[in-house]
Amino acid sequence: MEQGKREKYISCKWLESGVCFDNGVYGSNVKLCCYMSAPGGGNTMIFEDYHGEKIDWDKFFAKKREYREIQKSGQTVEGCRGCVFLEEQNWLQEDYVDNIIFDHFTKCNCFCNYCYTQEDKKRYNSLKTYNIYPIIKEMFKRKILRRGGAIGFGGGEPTLLPEFDKLIGLFLKNGFCDIRVPSSGIKYSRIIAKGISTGQLTVVISIDCSSRETYKKIKQTDKFNEVCKNLKKYAKAQTRSYNVISKYIIIPEINDNKEEIDNWLKFNKENNINIVTIDIENSWLNKYRHEKPDERIIELIEYVKEKTRQMRFYRLEICDRAKYLMQGH
Repeated sequence: MEQGKREKYISCKWLESGVCFDNGVYGSNVKLCCYMSAPGGGNTMIFEDYHGEKIDWDKFFAKKREYREIQKSGQTVEGCRGCVFLEEQNWLQEDYVDNIIFDHFTKCNCFCNYCYTQEDKKRYNSLKTYNIYPIIKEMFKRKILRRGGAIGFGGGEPTLLPEFDKLIGLFLKNGFCDIRVPSSGIKYSRIIAKGISTGQLTVVISIDCSSRETYKKIKQTDKFNEVCKNLKKYAKAQTRSYNVISKYIIIPEINDNKEEIDNWLKFNKENNINIVTIDIENSWLNKYRHEKPDERIIELIEYVKEKTRQMRFYRLEICDRAKYLMQGH
């Protein structure tokens, strides 16, 4: 293949140069990404029934090229049909990976009442995973892993992975600058703090409230004070930019009130957490998505938008589910 050649067609960064290591609802596998909200259904596979074995990279990229040819023909890979991430641009015609999602684990130290694992928490917390570190190390050795994309985590709690420190250390050492780690915040991580201090890593902690009592209702564990303490420590590690994000998932009938939101915003601002994220609880949205939008919830999101503007937060991120609700779909 000609090095550096580009062709213009509709595709996405995950089809072209992404990979997701998965161990969730649909079993342990290697697929293009973890997005399942497209009309096509997502879950576009590369390898099924994968449990950490040595990867045949020739087969891996052959499958990627197969998907690429479908996109170049003007058609769309079935699972990707209707996906919002599809876009037309000049795509680089090379075999490489620069976008990764680690979603191969489900164990967590939190018990959020909105998490899909709540259907069988004991099972999900006991599912065996594999050590991803040797796989990523081989990708570096083969020079198929490049900077420029995004490194993210799904799954359960990333800091519980035995290889987490080594894995993040490898990416930091190799100059990766867009590492995003969602965390419960219950366990403090020195390697996360190091990545924050260099500006290479962003941690997202979904605290969802501003009080111990509300936290216990949502998380079903009494760790609110620990999470607040760790959020403050991460915020103090910021040196080059804002790399600590506090997230608030609106859960109707539990934390959907201005007082809780006001105190959450106040805590963040007082502790130099200048990026906040607002979201909607997924199962509630799925239940009411075909009905008239709940004006009260929409008003709360608008309230957060105005309050963050007044308080001069650096950025407010509105997640896709919240955007969906506000559009009235």
